[in-house]
Amino acid sequence: MMKICINCGVELEDGMNPCPLCGMDPAVKANEKDVPDNSPSAIIRLQRKENRRYLWELSGILAFSGIAVCTIIDLLVTKSLRWSLYSDVSISAAWIIVSLFIFFHRRPLILSSLVIITILAALFFIDLITSAKGWFFPVGLPLSASAFVSAAIIIALYRAAHFKGLNIIAAALLILSGFCIIIEMSLDKYVDGNVDLRWSLIAAVSMLPVSLIFFFYHYRLKKGNRLDSFFHV
Repeated sequence: MMKICINCGVELEDGMNPCPLCGMDPAVKANEKDVPDNSPSAIIRLQRKENRRYLWELSGILAFSGIAVCTIIDLLVTKSLRWSLYSDVSISAAWIIVSLFIFFHRRPLILSSLVIITILAALFFIDLITSAKGWFFPVGLPLSASAFVSAAIIIALYRAAHFKGLNIIAAALLILSGFCIIIEMSLDKYVDGNVDLRWSLIAAVSMLPVSLIFFFYHYRLKKGNRLDSFFHV
């Protein structure tokens, strides 16, 4: 990510010290009081702040307009609130997530935590308005938690890997195979009361050789050995 000089607002490449325009060292952070309000850097920050606020206001208008339209149509057609409850909860959750990305995009830990809480809360409210027996705690919560943990593991592996390639895809396939097993276990336990693994095992067994091939191909390339020479093709 390119840096911006706090004095003149010029974009600086990594390692460029000092600023070629004003001569100020970007590594030396000046206090906010030392930077005049009419400086280019202050104007850029103000414009970005205003753009985020405008985007948030526009997303709010669109979200609440959608909620109002769905609610009115549902009342006119069914004379009660039925399907609009699902759309209202979904639109509200989507707007909250968009708002979180707008205001917390530079704080990934807080952003991810609040997004997870928002998704779980939306699923919980959908469960409350569903006429069937409760599915959030036996199905929705474990599947959501498994999905979040799987995504976190993939992201952690991606950041930790020095050479990013087919090894990330291979690891993602292994994690996906485990996630499929968790899905079938949760659904079987909720519907039938017992666990009978079928399609998830087939999916896991199918993804395993593909993942191993990707791992093999990745580390062969990393060592400088081409597969065409390895197999004498």
